Amino acid sequence: MNSIKKIFLIFLLLQFNNKLFSQDLKKIDGFTTNTKIGPLFSADGGNDLPSMGVEFNILKNKFIYSLDYIGHDILAALIFNDPSQNQLDIMMGKYKGEKYFRVHYQAGINIFWGKFSNPGSSNPWIGVSSSSSSFFTAGIVSKVGFKYIPLKNLSVGIDFQINLNSVKTLYMPMFCVEIGKVRNANKSHNND
Repeated sequence: MNSIKKIFLIFLLLQFNNKLFSQDLKKIDGFTTNTKIGPLFSADGGNDLPSMGVEFNILKNKFIYSLDYIGHDILAALIFNDPSQNQLDIMMGKYKGEKYFRVHYQAGINIFWGKFSNPGSSNPWIGVSSSSSSFFTAGIVSKVGFKYIPLKNLSVGIDFQINLNSVKTLYMPMFCVEIGKVRNANKSHNND
């Protein structure tokens, strides 16, 4: 467990290259908060309740640096007291487009933790307690997104995200609303 944490911290430090931190923060092209919701599909054919998350992005020189949290089965955990899963991602990638449409692609590392219901366990609402097992693992995450930017401070779109790990491979199409400095006003009608 400690070796996984150390490896994760090393990758975390290597994720942010010096292009982001070599100049002062005034030269950043944008900073956004991206909220998202969507269904979760697993490689074993399972389909769970919607996943919800928030992502913080820094845009600089056509690069995107992201810190992303997604909670899986959050509604079931809040309403039915069922086990839930969480993932925390650190990603880096590029984007194309500056006017009204943007395509971005990112990849990175993540940690995935939580609890799964054990097979054969019953729903606690029926009166029989369910059992669950905890897990913690590191993985690889990749994402492709398509955004429509109607305003310089707002975009809406879809992200397709994959979480590859040793416990459960997840696929997530997610509807997104991004708020922040999405595009520069002086660049919005120029090239790109």
